Amino acid sequence: MTTVATVADTEPDRQALLTALTTEHFTLQGARSQTVSESASRASLYVFSVSSTLVALGFIGQLSDIGDAFNVFALTALPTLYVLGLFSFTRLVQITVEDVFYGRAINRIRHHYLELAGGQAHLFMLSGHDDPRGVLSNMALRPSRWQLYFTAASMIAVVNSVVGGAAVAIAVGAISDASLGIAAGIGGVAAIASVLTLRRHESSMLRAGAAGHEALFPSVPPSGGE
Repeated sequence: MTTVATVADTEPDRQALLTALTTEHFTLQGARSQTVSESASRASLYVFSVSSTLVALGFIGQLSDIGDAFNVFALTALPTLYVLGLFSFTRLVQITVEDVFYGRAINRIRHHYLELAGGQAHLFMLSGHDDPRGVLSNMALRPSRWQLYFTAASMIAVVNSVVGGAAVAIAVGAISDASLGIAAGIGGVAAIASVLTLRRHESSMLRAGAAGHEALFPSVPPSGGE
C-alpha cells in the first residue's frame, strides 16, 4: 500500500520558509506602522476637538456672561466631548494591544533569524523574545508597570476625565446654585474617579491581550526585580 506524504509530514524547504518569514515580517512591519499612524490620528482628532470646544466656550462666555446660554452650551458640548473621548480611549487601547501583538509576531520571526545567524547572532541588536517584555525591550524601553502611564490612551484618559469633571462641576453649579469651591471639588472628585476607572479598564484590556497568545521564546525576568 502506497502512503501519500502530506505537506505536514515533509521537511519544509529552508529557503522557501525563509522567504515566507521575510514576507510575513515585512507585512507585520507595515501593519504595525499603520497602528502608529491611526493612534496619532485619533489622538490628534480628540485634542483638536477639545481645543475647538474650549474656544467656543470662551466666545459663549463673553457673550452670555456665564449665564444660562453658557450652561446650556457647555452641558451639551462637554458630555458629547467626553463620549468622544471614551470612544477614542477605547480604540487607542485596542491599537496598543494590536501593536504589541504585531511586535510579538515580529520577534518570533526574528528568533528564527538569530538561530540562522548562529555565532554571528550578536550582530542583531534586537532580541527574539516574543512576549510583551521582549517587545518593550526592543523599543529601548524598560519594562515596568509605570510604562502604562505614558501611552496615548492614558493621555486621552486624563484629558477626557478633566473634561468630564468640568461638565459635572458646571452641572452642579447650574442645578444647585452651589458655590464655585463646592462645584469644583465635586468635579475634581468625578475627574479622579474617571481617571482611575479608565486606567483600570486599560490595564485589564492589555492583560487580556497579552494572555491570549502563549510566548514560545519568553524573556528571562531579571533577578530581584521586574
